[in-house]
Amino acid sequence: MRDSFLDDPNLFRNVSIIILAIPVIGLALLSACSHPSTPEEKAAAEERVVSWLKEDLVVLVPRPGVECYVLRSRRSDVSDAMSCVVLPKDSN
Repeated sequence: MRDSFLDDPNLFRNVSIIILAIPVIGLALLSACSHPSTPEEKAAAEERVVSWLKEDLVVLVPRPGVECYVLRSRRSDVSDAMSCVVLPKDSN
């Protein structure tokens, strides 16, 4: 018959190490992912994203006061996305 993992004499030590390691690993990942960037780098990154979205964005106007946006997907496993918005009367 197999012993239970609860019978391990080092159970408290092992669980304590795991509990203490989780925040340390999280902080290490957070510090590795975040890097200081200058405002110029942030603006350039935003411009790249906007230009990428504009390439794949199609705007349709099925009737006055309604705009539909289709974002074409570049991947075969992700379908295109479409959203329609009714514009306020003041913007016509």
